[in-house]
Amino acid sequence: MKTNYFLKTVFTFLFAAFLSQQVNAQQFKLLVVDPVTDTVTIKNFGSTTEDIGTLRLCSLFGYKTLATQTTVVDGSLNLAPNAEVTISIPGYLNDTAADLGLYTPTGNFGTAANMLDFTQWGSGGNGRENVAVAAGIWTAGTFINVAAPYEFNGTATDFGVNFWDTLLSVDDLNTSTRFSVYPNPSSSIINIELNGSQTNLTYEVFDILGKQIVSEILEPGNSSKIDVSSWNSGLYLIKITNGDQTETKRFVKQ
Repeated sequence: MKTNYFLKTVFTFLFAAFLSQQVNAQQFKLLVVDPVTDTVTIKNFGSTTEDIGTLRLCSLFGYKTLATQTTVVDGSLNLAPNAEVTISIPGYLNDTAADLGLYTPTGNFGTAANMLDFTQWGSGGNGRENVAVAAGIWTAGTFINVAAPYEFNGTATDFGVNFWDTLLSVDDLNTSTRFSVYPNPSSSIINIELNGSQTNLTYEVFDILGKQIVSEILEPGNSSKIDVSSWNSGLYLIKITNGDQTETKRFVKQ
């Protein structure tokens, strides 16, 4: 009888410790993702200091453990409440389109319960998007469609593309000379005009959820007019593509 009681006590303690680890793990979220510099910032939204070195990343089915396969460039993996740590993983993140998932220390990457956080940019359906959808932390087909680096601006309980934006200011986004968008804002017609002699350009317009609204070829020396009068009011993204180079600008439909 004493043996059974002892075993029950040990089991209860271990189970409680396991649950504590799982709950604590939920306090960590991706805060900034920069695929250009291959850096990721993680924030501790919880109330306790935790060593996150055993947490894992997955991007386009490439796996990394924080403590052994990344380099800390700012902060510490022994992450205090409300603190942030920035890590570098050279050559890891695809600049154009990819996903990034944050995972518990153990378990299958295809299991929804093991995913703590998720984001993706450039296109939908990347990597482990299906796992994020099953976990209830992402909507299928949605993606960040603004200029990198990407910043999460929600709380510990917020998930999805609506809580991601660019770290660049509006002025930063509009300093390039490749094309102009005017008038901005507009309630009826917007013009897209090239400021150079580039050829073989295409432009796409997306709403803030990443849904493509327009896709057309932009001829050099010409401007394209888009009738936006029937569109919903809000923020839209115009992306110009020239081979493997892209540039994105924002405009507001009044």
